[in-house]
Amino acid sequence: MLPEKIKIPKEVYKVYKTGAVFYDTARLIGAAHLFFGTASAQIEDKGAFWELSGAPVKRNGSQILWIIEKLNLTNKERRLFEDPKKRTFYWDELTKFFKSGSEAKGRLEELKAEYDCAFQIGTRSFDPLQKYEILAPRSTGETMKKFKVKFQDLAAATLGRAFSAKATSFTNRQKDRISILPIFKEHFVISGFLDYEKNFTHSASGWVAAVWASVSILLELLNKGLPVVDFVYNREVKGPTGIPVFSESGFLGLEKLCVYWIENRDDEIIQSLIKHFKRIFSETRGQNTHESVKTLVRYLANFVVNIDVDSISKIQQIKVRLMDTDDVKVRWVGKYLLNKSIYVKEVKKMIEETKDIEIPDIPWQISESLAKALNFKEKGWMNQFTRLENSTNFTQFIQQVEHIISRGIYRKQVESGENLSFSHALIKAKNLSEKLRSIERDLKNEKIFRAWKAIFLLDVLSRAEMGKT
Repeated sequence: MLPEKIKIPKEVYKVYKTGAVFYDTARLIGAAHLFFGTASAQIEDKGAFWELSGAPVKRNGSQILWIIEKLNLTNKERRLFEDPKKRTFYWDELTKFFKSGSEAKGRLEELKAEYDCAFQIGTRSFDPLQKYEILAPRSTGETMKKFKVKFQDLAAATLGRAFSAKATSFTNRQKDRISILPIFKEHFVISGFLDYEKNFTHSASGWVAAVWASVSILLELLNKGLPVVDFVYNREVKGPTGIPVFSESGFLGLEKLCVYWIENRDDEIIQSLIKHFKRIFSETRGQNTHESVKTLVRYLANFVVNIDVDSISKIQQIKVRLMDTDDVKVRWVGKYLLNKSIYVKEVKKMIEETKDIEIPDIPWQISESLAKALNFKEKGWMNQFTRLENSTNFTQFIQQVEHIISRGIYRKQVESGENLSFSHALIKAKNLSEKLRSIERDLKNEKIFRAWKAIFLLDVLSRAEMGKT
């Protein structure tokens, strides 16, 4: 006789969607931690709602209050979770609400902008035509502009907000604050807390801080096996007096990187490259960062999001100019970013796979020869490099490559005492660059040539031997 199967009871909860993505994600993550804590919660997207299921877990209200304490709760927010007079946690009210599919009774509470800017009083709404009154300016004092939801939904959203990462940027004119939460595939399992670094401040912009935070979260959730597919954010920009001047919410748009990350998660090179990007963002976060470096990391953030040719071209152009400065800190950033040929190859692969294009391989022998011929340790190399950058087609480019390599060969001959002519050096350079000529037909397309040129030059720069940085 086979033993009878052990039947483990299962609790099922529902979180209905509103369409305000940050608010919805906060409620989903909040409900998962509210009812399952560190136990496993299986989550499935059912279209109009998410279904949360798992083995029943005995939860302690003090654990929930400990999690959300970092939000510096007001007394009103604390009353979302416990009765202020009886000091009892609202377990029954919360459980019935999410088990019944939001049909249970509950008092109404006001939704504010920190839960999602779609609910901001004044000019934002997820459905402005339904309640036209919310389009009225703040000065009117209209009470009809306020959105209200049942307190159980707000409690889950508050708990979810406690797991959001904070990306900030401060200047004398404004404060930019962005809250970020990861979103996952249609069917996934949360086991344990969403534990990752949660505070990021960058001088370049709140957007750069948000991308830095996303890269960091991707790395930290890798070991948990959670399939992150994008991030949602809630952003408020305020003036020096604290008055809101700009707000928005939605998807960060990192799905291309996330998909690439999931498909190549066991590849050590892509893991190393993402860590490399994270360090660049971290090392350039200070207020005293040079403006040209800030510009570079803005393009790096844009590349991480879009993985496009324009961004990698700008990165190459700025990188080489940072490498030619006298400022040691600035030169270090230029030299360090994409400082390995394997990183450049991975960037090429990312562009090819996400943009569905084929970029010819970089012949490393020519790249290495060009790096030696440029002689980065001496002044004047930038003039030669600029001619390469300014080449508008492959014919011009290869002529400059042969010219630089031939000069390098001739210089080496002179230094070694050989008595050879410059024409002989040019012939050797032409023979060496023959492999380049074989891919000319594949570089007729302007976009592909531009991508190939940027990647080729980045590979050359990755091989640069320079003075002390």
